Amino acid sequence: MLAENKINRYLLYAFGEIVLVVIGILIALQVNTWSENQKSHAKKEALLRALSVEFNANLKQLDSVNYFNARVVQATRKFFVLTLEQAKQVSDDSLRIWLSETIYLWTFDPQNGALRSGIASGDVHLIQNDTLVNLLFSWQDVVADAAENEERHINSWLDNANRIMAPHVRKVDYETWFYDSSKSKFSSDYRALVGDPLFEDFLAERFGQILDAMQELNLVRSQNVRILELIARELKATQ
Repeated sequence: MLAENKINRYLLYAFGEIVLVVIGILIALQVNTWSENQKSHAKKEALLRALSVEFNANLKQLDSVNYFNARVVQATRKFFVLTLEQAKQVSDDSLRIWLSETIYLWTFDPQNGALRSGIASGDVHLIQNDTLVNLLFSWQDVVADAAENEERHINSWLDNANRIMAPHVRKVDYETWFYDSSKSKFSSDYRALVGDPLFEDFLAERFGQILDAMQELNLVRSQNVRILELIARELKATQ
């Protein structure tokens, strides 16, 4: 009986030791899991904040590009409806300014550093909103499509602008960066330009190009705005 009691006590003691070890392991695992979750939470929040800064900057740039595109549309319309008789009543300075505004070549060059870093590191997968993740992954493709469209229009403009304008006006007369520093030594004939049918064709093409570019950029802008909305929602959920 004494021997049996000793064995029972030993087994009970051993069982207690095992239970304590298991509990210790479970607590350690739980603490480790909590620690990893905290690290992941911090990484996700840092990424979301970086993306918020980046896409707000992109939105500001998009609005700036569209502002100048709208000025191109407005200036192009002025020339397109201008008759030769009306052109005689408009000063050379006004015609020069209108012409300079038809040649704006602003392009969208987004910041993508935080996005690329998040994708490369895999931290973007810490974001649990599938819609946001999908929009982030497709962002660069959407931007690339708009950039290809812009490049196509710019190449077409460069091919036509100098060829059509050169016989009538001097570059230094209408390119805005020359305004304060230089003026052509040779005279420009803006009214001859207005009366050139090739210039009318150029304006019509330019008008269509800018509207097309604005339409593409508006698609980019819509995605940019949606991304910012979802980022704000995710950041609010992390608080």
